[in-house]
Amino acid sequence: MDLGLGSKVALVTGGSLGLGKAVAARLAQEGASVVIAARGRELLEQVAADMRAAGGRVTAVQADVSSVPDCTRLVEETTRAFGRLDILVNNAGTSARGQFESVTDEAWQADFDLKLFAAIRLARLAIPHMKQHGWGRIVNVTNIGAKQPPARSMPPASRAPPDWP
Repeated sequence: MDLGLGSKVALVTGGSLGLGKAVAARLAQEGASVVIAARGRELLEQVAADMRAAGGRVTAVQADVSSVPDCTRLVEETTRAFGRLDILVNNAGTSARGQFESVTDEAWQADFDLKLFAAIRLARLAIPHMKQHGWGRIVNVTNIGAKQPPARSMPPASRAPPDWP
């Protein structure tokens, strides 16, 4: 299938594992230049090397998207590497778990910084680049737990806490 992505540049957060890795690989297969971002450097570099070996134009950028400076640096490195930014896939996240009444404010803030505020910050940074080229797409990924979290759990938990009766 030709999605017409040969001249497009995509940034995929959480790009070293699972869905993010699969999305990045597919974008690269469709001809897009891809930047994958994640916190763990070793796995990130291996995934990028594998995608390049398969013929993709892929760059790895280690970044913690819950960090404002890392978000800024990530977009800057994307545009430095490929000259533009057309597609943003906000996929970074973990499944934080815990009983609702015992989750600390710090844990909530860390979860929001990683999943919500990172998506907001990266979109704000990406949109001017998309406007400059007259084209852009932003895809925000979350799990079903964000819409309907289990009872007594921290959204977006994918299942009830282990001590749930």
